[in-house]
Amino acid sequence: MDQSDQTQTFLRRKVNEVRMCCLAEFIVKYVLIIVNIVFALAGLAIIGLGTAVHVNLNDFYQIIDIRVLTISVIVLGCIVFVIAFCACCGAIRESKCMLGFYAACMAILAALKIYITVVIFSFLGHTMDTISKWLDTAFKNRDLDPVFNGLEMLFQCCGTNGTSSYVAAGRPIPVSCCPHPEAETPLQCDSTNAFGGCTDKLSDYFDTFGEAIGGVLVVVIIVECICVIFGLFMCCQIRGRRTV
Repeated sequence: MDQSDQTQTFLRRKVNEVRMCCLAEFIVKYVLIIVNIVFALAGLAIIGLGTAVHVNLNDFYQIIDIRVLTISVIVLGCIVFVIAFCACCGAIRESKCMLGFYAACMAILAALKIYITVVIFSFLGHTMDTISKWLDTAFKNRDLDPVFNGLEMLFQCCGTNGTSSYVAAGRPIPVSCCPHPEAETPLQCDSTNAFGGCTDKLSDYFDTFGEAIGGVLVVVIIVECICVIFGLFMCCQIRGRRTV
């Protein structure tokens, strides 16, 4: 093989390498865009779930005060959405600064969401005990009767463990323990038509929404780690192309 053949072989190899790099960069760029669109939707899902829990329980914070947790989840969802939107812009414009900033933010957010996920699943591990303590304290505080009755109407439950809670305390069973307490005609509420206990109802509620939020966060964390890798890859490719 003479010198010209060696040169042509070398050039062909380099051309193939450049083509492969360009193809990889093209794939990573558009995967990053698509993933962050999904990521932005996941952020909206987190906002929606956090808002749903916060709104439903906002009137009952004197009994169940988890406002810090729900507000944190909502704020986190907003941050995720904004950063994901910026990532799409950075990938489209091929901005090294934006992509580098994005990768750093994703790494920090992933760490924060890991912490929040651990807190959520730790809470879910003893939901029944925590809810039982909250409700027992509120049930014994007669000043919170209107709030507790509102909780019964919202979740369609009665007392802490059903009508037996009122019977044991020597208190009449309120109409909020039975269906349609807003009826104009007087309603007789007793154990035959009353709802079940609020402890079980609220435990199921928190388990459902907690698992949903936790599941979304786990998916988001995995996506974030992938996005960090892709963002750094794009930065390296852009920097390498500009130094050539």
